[in-house]
Amino acid sequence: MTTNMAERSRTAETAGGALGSDDVIAGNVSKCTVVPAGYCGQPRKGHLVFDACFESGNLGRVDHVTEFEYDLFIRPDTCNPRFRVWFNFTVENVKESQRVIFNVVNFSKTKSLYRDGMAPMVKSTSRPKWQRIPSKNVYYYRCPDHRKNYVMSFAFCFDREADTYQFAYCYPYTYTRLQHYLDSLQRRSMGYFCRELLALSVQKRRLDLLTITSPEDKTDLENSVMQKKIKIPKLSLNHVEEAGEVTDYGEEDVELRHSKRQDGRKQSEGTHKSIEAVVARLEKQNGMSLSNTSSPEEVFMETSEGMNNMDDAVVPRILYEELLRSYQQQQEEMRHIQQELERTRRQLVQQAKKLKEYGALVSEMKELRDLNRRLQDVLLLRLECLYDRIAQETVDETEIAQRLSKVNKYICEKIMDINKSCKNEERRESAKYNLQ
Repeated sequence: MTTNMAERSRTAETAGGALGSDDVIAGNVSKCTVVPAGYCGQPRKGHLVFDACFESGNLGRVDHVTEFEYDLFIRPDTCNPRFRVWFNFTVENVKESQRVIFNVVNFSKTKSLYRDGMAPMVKSTSRPKWQRIPSKNVYYYRCPDHRKNYVMSFAFCFDREADTYQFAYCYPYTYTRLQHYLDSLQRRSMGYFCRELLALSVQKRRLDLLTITSPEDKTDLENSVMQKKIKIPKLSLNHVEEAGEVTDYGEEDVELRHSKRQDGRKQSEGTHKSIEAVVARLEKQNGMSLSNTSSPEEVFMETSEGMNNMDDAVVPRILYEELLRSYQQQQEEMRHIQQELERTRRQLVQQAKKLKEYGALVSEMKELRDLNRRLQDVLLLRLECLYDRIAQETVDETEIAQRLSKVNKYICEKIMDINKSCKNEERRESAKYNLQ
């Protein structure tokens, strides 16, 4: 459907009267081709075709301003004409490298995230993933040409003629997508989720009633949570190195329990040797000595008070406390290391700033040296000119030598003054840098 938007605009203004041209919008545009005023014939490449007749689409009218600018009018919310925010439409029949400016001219909000860096979304046929337009190309302002309404303008360049481009206020979430999500939840048959049909809309769409409660049997919920395997390092007393230290810290998904080994020996044999190794290690580190009348098993049983049998004594209490102390020491060391790293980082930042300032000073000194060299060249040139002038004015060699000596002395004094001022300036800058 081809429509002359200028004639449509005049018709809308006549029909709307004092209500304004954007108050007579009825329905979304459907394959509306926008051509310049007075144009006749078939639309050409670059005469944009707008469409919003799809789910979650919203665009009521398009006005052609110039070849590169279009005014867009969005429809208000259903049963609430005061609120106009959402837009979602497609554009096709574009020309490669065509640059346009879209003005959404009838926003109802005075404050919008578009003023704080938010940008509209865009996707195309070849790039179906939503992307944001660069915020530098988006402007939100009050426009006097549109009854002082707030206008959102954004510039865009079409790069592929075969693509259909879609623009939206933000990420669309359609009714169909919601229904698919609710269907997936309903198929899982969760006891604490219930979906019921409350009513049907005018267009015969479902209006769902969702009920979410706590499960009747909480053990089911706990079991479903515990089914997630969380690997926690635990102490294993099954393997002993030659040095007599326990080194096997395996990760197990099931509870530790005393069971028969694969080679037929009982688990208690490995546990017996492990206990002896632990006690020997504790004696070596803490200076403990076992009495002649007490065995390693008795010492271990004394340290595990409150444990009735060997099935409960998975980790000796003494070893647990030792591991806890070592863990706390490691945490304290890590805290000190982090503090040192933070202090080093701050020092490096300060040194980087000083180096940056020093680099600026070096560049300034180079410029001063170049200026000094150019001044010396100018003074020498002036000396040569004075010499030629004096030679033309007088013939007396004695008078020439006297005048040249005076001129040379004057030039040397000036050069010395310039060098002295440069050195003083360099000293002041160096002192300032050292103080910083």
